[in-house]
Parts: sequence; C-alpha cells; structure tokens
Amino acid sequence: MNDDYLQRFRSRSAWERGRSGPPEGFPALPDIALGRYTDPAFLEAEMEGLFRKTWLYGVHESELDGPGAYLLRQVAGAPVLFVRGDDGEVRAFFNACRHRGAPVVQGETGIARRLTCRYHSWSYDLQGCLVAVPDERDFVGLDPAARGLPPVRAERWGGWWFVTFDDDAESLSDHLGPLRGLMADLAASPLRHLSTETVSLPCNWKVVAEAFLEVYHARTIHPTTVAPTLDTRGTVISLFDRGHQSMISPVNAGARTDRRDQLPTIERLPALLAAELNPAHGIFPNIVSPLDARGFPFLVFWPDGVDRSRLDIHWFVADWGDGPLPHQELWDARLERFDRIMDEDYANLGPIQTSLRHAAHGGTVVNYQERRIWHVHAWIDKTISRTLGPEAIPPELAVPDLLADWVEDPLT
Repeated sequence: MNDDYLQRFRSRSAWERGRSGPPEGFPALPDIALGRYTDPAFLEAEMEGLFRKTWLYGVHESELDGPGAYLLRQVAGAPVLFVRGDDGEVRAFFNACRHRGAPVVQGETGIARRLTCRYHSWSYDLQGCLVAVPDERDFVGLDPAARGLPPVRAERWGGWWFVTFDDDAESLSDHLGPLRGLMADLAASPLRHLSTETVSLPCNWKVVAEAFLEVYHARTIHPTTVAPTLDTRGTVISLFDRGHQSMISPVNAGARTDRRDQLPTIERLPALLAAELNPAHGIFPNIVSPLDARGFPFLVFWPDGVDRSRLDIHWFVADWGDGPLPHQELWDARLERFDRIMDEDYANLGPIQTSLRHAAHGGTVVNYQERRIWHVHAWIDKTISRTLGPEAIPPELAVPDLLADWVEDPLT
C-alpha cells in the first residue's frame, strides 16, 4: 500500500462522503431472485460448477510444523488432508484409503510417520505412496504404485495453501489476478496461524457472506460496536476481475479503544491500517478478509445445505518466533470484542433465511453501496456457465454482469 494508493483512496473517500447519489451512469440493478438462496437445484449447480471448479482456501503453512505434520479440513464438503513430507513439501490428498475408502487419519491434526487406514491397516508414506498392505498375497494383480492416496491439486500464495478439484483450472496465481498486487506486502510478510473457529449458521452461504460485503447495515446492526468506529459514508468500494473486490472505510479518529496499538505490527503492513483505515478484501468465491496491521482473519463461507452454512474464521498474526504468544491478554480481549460483533450479525441471519424461503416479493434489492454483492453473484453465474454451460443457470435466477464497466485495476 504505497503513497499513491493512499492518496487515491483519500480522494475517492472524500468524493463518496460528499456525493448526493450514485455516480453518473451507474445502472439500476434488477432484483436478485430469492431462489438463488432457497433452490436446492441452484445450490447443486454452485457445488458442481463453482466450488468444485475454482480455488478454495485450505491451510496456512505454519499449521504444518515439520515433517509428518498433518491437518484435515472439510473443503466444500470433501475431506482434504494436508501433509508436510520429509522433503518439506506440503501436499494435499483426499482422506480416503484406496482399498475401501476409509479415512487414513482420524483426528483433525497431528504428527504421523505413516498414514494408516484404521479399517484394514493399508499404509501410505508422507508422499501418499502405498507402502504396506496386510495379506497382500490375497489380492490378484494388485499394483501398489498405482494405488497411492488420491491427490488434490494444491498451490501456494504467500503462506496460504489453496486447493482445486479441477485439474484443468487456471493457476492459483491467475485466479488471484489483481489481488496479487494489492495484497503483495501481506503475502510476503512472515505470518503465523493463531486460531480457527467454526460456526454453523441457519442460512444459505451467500446470506452470511453478504453481511460482510457492505457496511450499509452498520448503524442498525452494530450501533455501539462498528458504527462509532467507521466513517461508513466515506467507504470506498472497488470491483476487480474474476469476482474479487475490496471495501475500505476510514476509521474515526480516536474511536478505537481496544489497545490494539500495543500489539506487534505485521512486518510489511503499515500501522495506519489499524489506526486510519479499515480495509476488507474479498477473495472470490468465498473469502472476506478484514485486514489489520496487528492481525486479521480470513472469513471463509461454505455451503452446508441450501439453508445452512459453515463459517470458518482463521486468524493470522505476525510470526512471533519462539515461546508463547506475546500479549495474550490483549488478544483475548480483541477476539472477545470481535466475537461480540459477529454475534450481532449472526442474530440476523436465520430470520433472513426464513423470510427468503417464505417471501412472495420475488427478489432482493441491491443499491450502489451493496454492489459487491451483485459483482459476486454475477461471477458465480459466469463461473457456473463456463464450467457447466449457460443452461445450468435458470433464466429466472440469472444475475448478468451489469457492472463490467465498473471493474478496475487496484494499483492504477
């Protein structure tokens, strides 16, 4: 985040604060059909044409500390096992033995010299190769070299590992596109995974994701927490290629009283991210990251049924080296405040899903402040149409890309 970028932000923020309406030429956006949140067939199209065809977050390298370290994550419903090999490389596999599909690890995390199925004790090395089969003499023509663990394609960005179930998908670097430049300093900073919390919510995954794509609701849902802190009228929203987006709000001077300025600053991020700006970058299709120079989360939204979702909250902080986390009491207080804000959002989500399921008004209205929502929906459709064909999107549920002329390069 260089001086030119900050100057452009401040200029745009001043314009946003003083405007009396949307900018000239901004289109009137049609309603978003309610069926996109309630139709099981549309969810199936999202699962097959979006989640199984694009890049999805898996793990941070600091969670795999040394050879044999493994971590099991549910990625779009699939059990994906991340393992650090003896050669130091991180690999991803489906947690499924090639014999009859039983898992090869039982707990979510641990250290293993071999990955062994508890059902019949087929064993695999840390590279996923089959190395031991009890009673191998009973298998006719068994070729161990052809029966390794099923691999999952994994690529790294900074310290984060992403996976895709599509071997023909573009590279992770190409998928991230403009975000690589915008978040280059962050990706190059030494980070450590601090914690992961998982929350189950009674709503479609897009209902919860949309709560973090706008600040229009801050004054009503967060009147004593977020609203006093942020200058929401000066918020600057940017839409990027491939469905990515960002939202940066100025922080009201003196509004933060949680002592976060006493926490270490991430090496390559300016401290003004904590003091002056509140940026939130959206990584398509299902991540929002509210950045802060003193630690930040990835909010990762997963479908868990048409009217249920799972939110994984992964916190990252500056790598502190050896020993316990410094300033534990400050982190406890900060995370407690964050949870309180999230609870304010959670309380609203179940009733929204109930209303969407039973409402007769046909669609939801999206305004200029909420244009990130439209952008994400349009790219969901573009991705599904590209991977499954345009016929996979029912015309009555489609969200066309009406904001293509409003997409920008974040660094120009």
